[in-house]
Amino acid sequence: MADNSTGQKTEDPTPKRKREAREKGQVAKSQELNQAFTLLSSFMVLYLMFAGILDSLTTKVTQMLTFKNVDVLTKAKAYDILMESIYYVADLVAPVMIAAAVMGIIINFSQVGPLFTGEGVTPKIENIDIIKGFKKIFSLKSLVEMIKSILKIIIIATIAYYYIRNSITELITMTEQGLQPSLLLIGNIILKAAVTIIIFLVVVGVFDFAYQLWEHTKSLKMSKYEVKQERKEMEGDPQLNQKRKEKQQQMSLNRMMSATEDADVMITNPTHIAVALKFNIEEMEAPKVLAKGEGYVAQRLKEKARELDIEIVENKPLARSLNRVCEIGDFIPEDLFEAVAEILAYVYQKENRY
Repeated sequence: MADNSTGQKTEDPTPKRKREAREKGQVAKSQELNQAFTLLSSFMVLYLMFAGILDSLTTKVTQMLTFKNVDVLTKAKAYDILMESIYYVADLVAPVMIAAAVMGIIINFSQVGPLFTGEGVTPKIENIDIIKGFKKIFSLKSLVEMIKSILKIIIIATIAYYYIRNSITELITMTEQGLQPSLLLIGNIILKAAVTIIIFLVVVGVFDFAYQLWEHTKSLKMSKYEVKQERKEMEGDPQLNQKRKEKQQQMSLNRMMSATEDADVMITNPTHIAVALKFNIEEMEAPKVLAKGEGYVAQRLKEKARELDIEIVENKPLARSLNRVCEIGDFIPEDLFEAVAEILAYVYQKENRY
């Protein structure tokens, strides 16, 4: 066999292959894009709330350092101050955390759509294989991810260094300006650096998503043998289907040959179409189609009619009309009554049925 299951993966993945991979949780998704937009949402909320947070922090820190509203600092009071501080910090960062969580859900959904599967979290014995674990750690993909992370850190650090270096004079004299102006200066530096870093991360995330999509499609590629096998599974073996079809056709032909025995007349094209009709004036309101066929089937039906001495009448237009509008077991339509009646009258007269 020239092409087998270990052949080259040259064929694009089929919809079935993609669907099975998705059901297993194997989808194209960029963590870089998630991180970029999560950071963007967090920073936007932080920027909008910055003035309020700064005022609140100034008041809170002043209160804590001066022990305002504290007459005697006891162990219990210190514990209350600690818990109050924890709740205070949690209350400050809650909007930022919520924004990050919501944005994470939105970005994940926009990348993979609705996906609910437990395949990724189901424990598997092969996942604890030490050898496979080392292969994953020291694989080419892991090396690429490590290099990418190092480069990203270097670029982010360079951006931060650039803005700090450009503001070094203001930072040196910051202690002379007071607490609030100093915090505003730091916040301004952070704002400029953060905007640049976020833009950089978004660009990296978009390219990373395109790469992950390409990598995912590549990992799902199939060999010609796999495509052929899948088609067989979905459609069945072509040879078996052909044999089944031939058997069904033979059974249908046998039924029509048997039904032809009751026919009164057979109308032909003359070589391509044959239609067998029966009419009993006492029991039937209109002639009935017992059998019909084209090509080979028509030839067999005519041979059967000759064996049974059934009258064969050539009428091309009528044969075509009956074959087109009638199915086996149907009564002929009213607009063909006259033409069929003339033929039946001829047959009955010839056979002395009157």
